[in-house]
Amino acid sequence: MANKGGPQSVFWALFSLKGRIRRATYGLGMALIFSIWWVAVSQLFAAREHSDQFTTWAVVLGLVALASTYCIYALCHKRLHDLGYPGPYALIIVVAGPFLSGFLFLPLILLGVLKGQPDDNIYGPPPIR
Repeated sequence: MANKGGPQSVFWALFSLKGRIRRATYGLGMALIFSIWWVAVSQLFAAREHSDQFTTWAVVLGLVALASTYCIYALCHKRLHDLGYPGPYALIIVVAGPFLSGFLFLPLILLGVLKGQPDDNIYGPPPIR
């Protein structure tokens, strides 16, 4: 039977705040989020301004922004757990990111590059490879 919502599922990786994820899971999750952003933004730019299509894609982009903000927070939260740091530090990345513009990418890249703790920590066992 398929694992619904537990560790190693896409839903768990993007929406849960519990556990730890490895660098590859983090990178794939971020790639998925930015791919969805790319589709929404490209469709918005392809639509004529003041058309129904433009309005529809503007609403879709707004919904994608809300959902992806939470998903980025959840991914960063679990990566910080893997590094041994409290997950709420991810709020700094997500909340300060829009104000810091280009500097947002530095912590996002670091979370994808730094190795997690090889042993169990207070957030759980190391992610399954």
